[in-house]
Amino acid sequence: ELIIEGNAAYYLGAGYRGETCGMRGGKITVMGSTLDFLGEHMCGGEIIVKGNAGLMPGVSNNGGKIVIGGSTSRPGSEMAKGTIIVNGSVAEMIPVYKAEGTEAVDGVTYKKYTGDVIVGGKGVLYIK
Repeated sequence: ELIIEGNAAYYLGAGYRGETCGMRGGKITVMGSTLDFLGEHMCGGEIIVKGNAGLMPGVSNNGGKIVIGGSTSRPGSEMAKGTIIVNGSVAEMIPVYKAEGTEAVDGVTYKKYTGDVIVGGKGVLYIK
């Protein structure tokens, strides 16, 4: 497990340029906030951000779990598998998710979305 006491920058948990798989397992906890493209091409593992996340967290997610304590914008573009939980607000949603009502996760009720439907994705996006 990797614990970052402060903030993290761009591409935390993402793959190298040209790679189709980034983080494959393990856990990263960020006590602060992160910048854009958190968990890009994630294939497994878990990232927990206590603060906000920048633009497009979980882009091309292929099986990882991301939990954002604060707010973000445009989560989960091209997500094929995996889960993103946002406990704050989402400034802008990408219109490629299907609303599935509400669902409780760990005793908290979230709006549930599935997609990215453009890529035939089976990802789940929970927004408080």
